[in-house]
Amino acid sequence: MERRREALVGLVVLLGIAVGVVGTIWLQGGLRRDMVELRAATANVGQLVAGAAVRFRGVSVGRVDAVAVTPGGEAVMVHMSVRPELVLPADAAVLLAPESVFGDWQAEILSLTELDLPYFVDYPEDGVLPGAALPDFSRLTATADEIARNLTVISERFQIAFTEQTALQLRSAIENIGEVSDGLSEIIAQQAARFEDLSEGVNASAAELGAAARVARTSFERIDSIIGSAGAGEMLGDAGAVLSNLRSLTDELNSSLGDMRAAAQQADTTFARFDVLLAAAETGDGSVGKLLGDPTLAEGAIEAVQELRALLADIQENPRRYLSFSIF
Repeated sequence: MERRREALVGLVVLLGIAVGVVGTIWLQGGLRRDMVELRAATANVGQLVAGAAVRFRGVSVGRVDAVAVTPGGEAVMVHMSVRPELVLPADAAVLLAPESVFGDWQAEILSLTELDLPYFVDYPEDGVLPGAALPDFSRLTATADEIARNLTVISERFQIAFTEQTALQLRSAIENIGEVSDGLSEIIAQQAARFEDLSEGVNASAAELGAAARVARTSFERIDSIIGSAGAGEMLGDAGAVLSNLRSLTDELNSSLGDMRAAAQQADTTFARFDVLLAAAETGDGSVGKLLGDPTLAEGAIEAVQELRALLADIQENPRRYLSFSIF
């Protein structure tokens, strides 16, 4: 009786173990022989091992069969088995990442547009999906520790550089910048006012130019109408005659000017001679100079002129005394 109980207990234990193994294999998709194989190439796989879950949009769709380095050593090839009814995106890729904080990793199938990472490996072989691996928690912790040390160094340097004197200088610089800004604002306002005045002047000049252009256009229209009229030919002929008369008058004026130049030259010569005569009279040279310089000669000349006048008067009164006419 006791042996039967021991045998029954052993059978139950074996059945439980078998059910557990079969269930585990079934949950991992091992009992399905129609699984589809997928391959993905990545630079590293982190802590991923064979038997890890393959997920798509958070749902388990297969498992990792093997992980091996490519013959050239340039990448790591991940072999996976997924359900045949799974429809992959057109730009499907595989992302390897930690599944939990306990160190388990998984392979997640996603679209490159959902997570655009720069370190996806694009393997040149057909049928191989691009893959990438996120850093594990240990790497993140090391990176965070390095960042913390860098922040500590930066903080220390900032404390060294940013002293009380630096703060005062920075405050002074900010005040100076404020003053400069106010000055620039004032200059900009002045320039804006000058530009407004200039704009007004330009507008006024443009208006005056427009008025002048309108007047000129009116004048040109009148000239065109005059030229196009029937009496334009006569007017042009009269204008030609007037120009001819003006040309003749100009020629006569030129000849008159030539005569005037000759007369002016003769007058210059006469005045020059008269200047010489006056100079001689002043110095007493020549007859005229002696006559003007000697009072006796001047008085004698006056007496001679008076006697000559008396003689002429006597001849007029008594012509017979001086003239006798005989016919026979």
